[in-house]
Amino acid sequence: MSKEKQTEEQSDKVVTRYDRRVEKRKKEEEKERRSWLRFRIISIVILAAIAVAIIFSLATSFYSRYQVLNQTYFKVGGHDVTRLEYNYYFSNSYNNYLGMYGSYASIMGLDTTMPLDGQTYPGNENMTWKDYFDQAAVTQLQQVKAMVDEAKESGFEYNSSEDLAAYESEMAAQAESAAVTENDYYTMLYGEYATKSRVEPIIEENMLANAYYNHLVEENQPPAEEIASYYEENKDIYDTVTYRSFYFEVEDEDASEETAAEETSAAKETAATEETAAEGSASEETEAAEEEAGMTEEEIAAAMDELKVRADEMAARLDAGEDFEDLCVEYANEAQQDTYGGEEEGSLTEEGSYYGAPTAIADWLFDEARQEGEIAVLESESLNRYYVVQFLSRQNDEEATNESIGYLLSSEIVNEHVTEISAACTVTDVAGELHYLTVPEETVTETEAGTDAAETESAAAETESAEAESTAAETESAEAESTAVETETVETETAETETAAAETETAETGTAAEAAE
Repeated sequence: MSKEKQTEEQSDKVVTRYDRRVEKRKKEEEKERRSWLRFRIISIVILAAIAVAIIFSLATSFYSRYQVLNQTYFKVGGHDVTRLEYNYYFSNSYNNYLGMYGSYASIMGLDTTMPLDGQTYPGNENMTWKDYFDQAAVTQLQQVKAMVDEAKESGFEYNSSEDLAAYESEMAAQAESAAVTENDYYTMLYGEYATKSRVEPIIEENMLANAYYNHLVEENQPPAEEIASYYEENKDIYDTVTYRSFYFEVEDEDASEETAAEETSAAKETAATEETAAEGSASEETEAAEEEAGMTEEEIAAAMDELKVRADEMAARLDAGEDFEDLCVEYANEAQQDTYGGEEEGSLTEEGSYYGAPTAIADWLFDEARQEGEIAVLESESLNRYYVVQFLSRQNDEEATNESIGYLLSSEIVNEHVTEISAACTVTDVAGELHYLTVPEETVTETEAGTDAAETESAAAETESAEAESTAAETESAEAESTAVETETVETETAETETAAAETETAETGTAAEAAE
């Protein structure tokens, strides 16, 4: 049979259903094979990408950890400072500031809920609050490094084991209280990668510097004559007085307040219904109504005259021999009733300080001409009050006073020395992150800004003291002021100070550490 005939016969052959199924299966298998091949290729590519991402992440994490723990962030003199060490001092500076000013931080222009590098420092418009705390942290580091160097050169010996154990015990207790591990607590306080073992050498060096500072203070104690002379010039700071006091205060009338509230509400309703063009006038009505909520000067003057009569009356009855506390109960207004007549006599202040007494009566109480049992009626124009005061005694703890003055005068000498030697530890900004070093000077200098801050705090403290008439409030204010006046330590952190810092604003500290990084 010829080939042409065979071809014709094959072409005329009928394709069965079975043949079609076989052919279809072959095509599907080929399609599946190609699909699986594509899947394998894509999977390999994805896995490779994931592997690269993991390796990159690990490398980045490792490098970040290396940077924080080992890389030089900046240099202080001949010392390399890591980011970890910087974080420790930055956190301490931040916490100490909050501990010092507390609720007044906002008055100083610091918003603890916002990033520090996004807030302008009021002492210099070219600085942020982060720059301010950077400067404080680096300055502290300069002092520590300078004192440690000098301590080692002079052969000063100090065993930190006892102090370190006490510090770590306190930190462990704080971690337990916060329901976190110790290492997590250190991280919360001092930033990423901070652990107990990593922070320990920094703390030990800090303790050495502080011990050396105290050693210098002991070596520079002034002679007894100098201490006595200083006391004579500053008796009011170190003496305390025991006295009784009561105040009469001008109170706004309820009816006046209700009338003002009604007028304010009416003005606001008018503003809501009138056209937009008339809203300014309605706003002025509202402000005028709100101003009437307070008493006029004439009303206050008349009320003060009435108070003077009552205060003089109480003083006369005291002169006649009536009991001070009993009279306080009789004259007390509704707000004062819980203060007087209880087991603890509310009128009595024992061993109160000059700065703990209300401003209106402090000078009178600490006048050396005062005699036991002397009574006076004194006016406070700023608070619209009249005080009835009875002086009982003035006292001084000579031993504590001499120790305090000796420390104060000696620390002034040591502080000057520390400032001098720390200036030699120049700062080299290796990482280029210490922006405060390049900030141009403002007309308001750092010193002036610090003075303004101190004056603001002092004024606030005086106002608070004046308003806190109760004995407990006066005693607390007195102790706080006495501590502030008597203690002038170098900025080096003791273990005790560090613990206090650790307890203060833990959540805010974490924010500060993040901002620092």
